[in-house]
Parts: sequence; C-alpha cells; structure tokens
Amino acid sequence: MRYSKLIGKTKRQKMQTSNAVSHQLLLKAGFITPVAAGIYSFLPLGFRVLEKVDHIIKEELEKRGVQHLIMPFVHPAALWKESGRFGKMKRILAVFKAQHGGEYLLAPTHEETVTDIARKFVISYKDLPCIVNQNQWKYRDEIRVNAGLLRTREFLMQDAYSFDIDEKGLEESFALISDAYKAIFLKMGFETVVVKADSGAIGGSGSEEFMVLSSAGEDKIIVCDSCQYKANLETAESISPSYPQEKDIKLMRAVLGKGIIGVEELAKFLNIPIYQTTKTLLYQVDNQVIAVCVRGEYQINETKLHNYLKCTILALASEDTVKKLTKAKVGYAGPVGLPKNIKIIWDLTTKDRINFEAGANKTDYHNLNVNFDRDVTKPEEFIDVRLIKSGENCIKCKKGKIKELNTIELGHVFKLGTIYSEAMAANFIDKKGKSKPIVMGCYGIGMTRILSAAIEQHHDDKGIMWPKEIAPFLVQLISLSGGEKNAEKLYHKLMEKNIEVLWDDRDESAGVKFADADLIGIPIRLVVSNKTGDKVELKYRNKKDIQLYSESRLLEILK
Repeated sequence: MRYSKLIGKTKRQKMQTSNAVSHQLLLKAGFITPVAAGIYSFLPLGFRVLEKVDHIIKEELEKRGVQHLIMPFVHPAALWKESGRFGKMKRILAVFKAQHGGEYLLAPTHEETVTDIARKFVISYKDLPCIVNQNQWKYRDEIRVNAGLLRTREFLMQDAYSFDIDEKGLEESFALISDAYKAIFLKMGFETVVVKADSGAIGGSGSEEFMVLSSAGEDKIIVCDSCQYKANLETAESISPSYPQEKDIKLMRAVLGKGIIGVEELAKFLNIPIYQTTKTLLYQVDNQVIAVCVRGEYQINETKLHNYLKCTILALASEDTVKKLTKAKVGYAGPVGLPKNIKIIWDLTTKDRINFEAGANKTDYHNLNVNFDRDVTKPEEFIDVRLIKSGENCIKCKKGKIKELNTIELGHVFKLGTIYSEAMAANFIDKKGKSKPIVMGCYGIGMTRILSAAIEQHHDDKGIMWPKEIAPFLVQLISLSGGEKNAEKLYHKLMEKNIEVLWDDRDESAGVKFADADLIGIPIRLVVSNKTGDKVELKYRNKKDIQLYSESRLLEILK
C-alpha cells in the first residue's frame, strides 16, 4: 500500500476527546474516525488490525472444532420478549418499529437468536455437543461513552455458543473455549488475568472474565498477595476487620447534628469510631422499596444486592420516595421507625454490633446506641452486600491481603445452563427418548476493544508499538531523497513475497516521515535513501538500534 493513497493520514493536533492514550493515538494515527458518540468508522489501517484479530480468533476456534455462522444484526422484539430479557435490558436496547409493522431491535447480544437456531436444528442427543461462533456487530445504547473504543455503543464482538446434553458437557465446552481464549490473547501479545465475575444481564450459573492490567481500564479486580484468589470487584469477597464492642447496652437517644451527613464528619461529631456508624439507603426494587444497611466505612455493592434479590429493577429510591417514607431529607434514613412494610437488608459487617449509630428518620438527627432486638428487629440472616476494600484479608487463604487493580475486560465466558433453552423451548430427545432442555454456554471477546487495549499496553511517547501479529502491516518502507527508485523496486519485491508493506512515498521531510512511522507503530521500519546506497536501513519500532542490510539479506530476515 502506498501511503500517499491511503485514506486516513496522521494528524498533528491533539484530539479533544477521551483522556485514554489509546484513543488519542488511534485518532491521530488515522485508524478510526468518529461518526457519533460511541460510534466509529474504521479507516483502512484500523480495518486491517480488525482483520488480523478476526483471523486469529477464527483460526484458534477452528482448531477446536468450532463452526462459524453469521446471525442478523436486527432482531424481532418478540424473541427477546420470549426469553424475558426485553424488559430487563430495555435501558440499553435500541428498539424501532418497521414501516410494514412489527417491533425490532439492534442486537446487543445474540443468545435469543442462537437459541432459536438450536430449537430448529438440534433434534436429539446425536446432534450434541455443538459449538458455533460468529464475529458480528452489536449495539448497546450505553449512557456513558467516554473512553474511545474501550466503551462504545456500536462494537464488533466475537460470540460463541455451546450446546450440550448436561452440565458435564458444559464444563468441557467451557474449558475448551477458555483454553482457546488463552491462546488467542497470548498470540495477540496480551498477558491476561482470569477472574471470577458476575453474569449480569446475560445470566447463568457462573462466569469468568479475561482481563489485562491497565491504568486506563474501568473494570477493577481484586487479587490476593499470598494465594491465587482473583475476582472482579463486583463479586469479590474479603474478611472485613472486626472491632471490640461495648459490653453494656446503653439507652438509645437522638442527637442533633445539623447538616451532618458524611460518615467521617459524623463520627468525629459524635466522638465514635466510623465502624459504629451505619449507612442506610433506600432502593426501588421492582414494585417495592427496601432499605439496605452497611457499616459506615463501606459502600453498597449493587451487583451483589441485585444477585441476592434476583430482581429486574434495582435503583436508588427517588428523593420524593425517601422523604415520604422517612419523613426526612435524604441522608437521614435509618432502620428504626421505618414503615413495617419496608424490608431491611443488613450487611454482614453490621452483625454483632452493640450501641451503633443510625439515621433517625428525622432531618438533622442521628440515633445513638441502637441495638438489635430492643430497637430494631435482628434479621434471620446477614447478607454480604458491601463493596470490599483493598488491604482486607483474603477470603480464601485468610492471611493474605487483597489489593485493587485497574483492568480492561477483553473476554467473558458464561455457563448459561438452561435459562434460555427452558424459556424458549429449545429441547432435545435424550437416549431414553425423553425431552430435555439443551444446556448452553456463551463466550465473547470485544474485538474492537482489542485495538485500544493493545495500544494501552504497547505505546511510548512517540506513538503506537503494535504487536507483530495484529499490526496493520509488518513493514513500513520510507523513501528519502535519492532513494525513490530503489524503494519502489524493494516495494514490489516485498509484495511479491507476500510481505505486508506500507510505503511512505510522499514528498515530505525525513522528520515528518519518521514521526509518522513512530506514531502509526508498524513493527519494522525500512529506510532507503542516497545515504544507504545499495543497502537498506532496518529499525524495529520497539528497539533503538539501526542496522544496514543488503537487499537479499533483508528479504531473508523478513520471510
């Protein structure tokens, strides 16, 4: 490819968009261009990287017997209503009505469509096991899109689906695809961390994420410094510190603390430790309101709460609802005196406390010396609904300390079980002639996200440093004054040997061409000029040294 003819040249100015380094570089180097918020066109350089990613994924999956297909980007809403997810995921669905009638949506994922295929073509146990895959576009109407390709509305995704006769078969399929993912990411130049994760709106009995460490990542994981425990922050557990409690139960009293809401300020004002304070938040859960209480130093983990409640809707109660139920401004809710129909969920950290603080359900007032059984009913069980903190003891080995790391999620694998096959009547006939639901799994890689993740891990202050396997070209050829004819000859020889080459044939200075080569990040730079004579200058993007080679020797190196 001649750079002079390339659509999508480099740009000099800083892009006023995302703070993510990868996004700045993708825009400046001419790999992508924005169309709308969270929607991008992939220019020739970006498309070539996507093609490399696509090839690696398909190659590794085909080695393991996975079949490729393609499913539509537009789905009838009826399929999603049949599975029960139309209402649950409506917040991110792009729904529209066709002119001829009928309700449709842009695919955020393809579980419904692939289950529809399975119920049409999987008849008996003889058709199983089976794994199918597609690399297809998705659309999710995300509220926040501010990290370039790391968080978009439209994205390219690899999604595979497994079909088995039982849980044992699912475990085997799950292990097979997990193994493929490790090979895929390794080939692309990533070192991944596999962590236990939440299944979210996809559902199922369990899931794992493939993460890469990055300060630009929005996903947080927890790792233990002593054992192999790793988990997504949303699902992570730890041992919270326990503190000594007073022996004598004191009389509960309401204390005026005008305008004091924050736990640190409150603890200081009341002259009590923070762990004796209580956060009480009211949530709208489907058609009812509940209260959740955690120890003051913690935040509520809404993923854990959602999984415990198994609800469709979970959101903080509105200000009007809080005022109506507590008779107070937001920030003064507490468990004592709430309406009897309000269920209270107590976090594990609130267990065994004596004389603790809680909101008084009265503006500017706080109850001191609250106790279970006397002032508020002690729950039958305490539930883990807190967001854990770095530095706490590991739940697995008990002695190690956990720490929080920023990561980018590259892949996610799910054990779906029979939630979709049961909802959509995707059954098979077993050896005994009995009809049973197909046991399913699903497995996804964010393909467009890989471009940003690779750059976050492979760049310097000059630009991108693409791993060889996913670089748009292997070689960037630069011709300088006096080297044009030799460069053109070398260009054609490289193409004859199927060596991917981008030739910068522009009438620009050496400084401009070198800066652009560093920005674009192609692994090997070749320079031909009057100074190199009949030799060629070779430099690897990730190294400083420069070597001179004869043309014949160079072609041997590049084979």
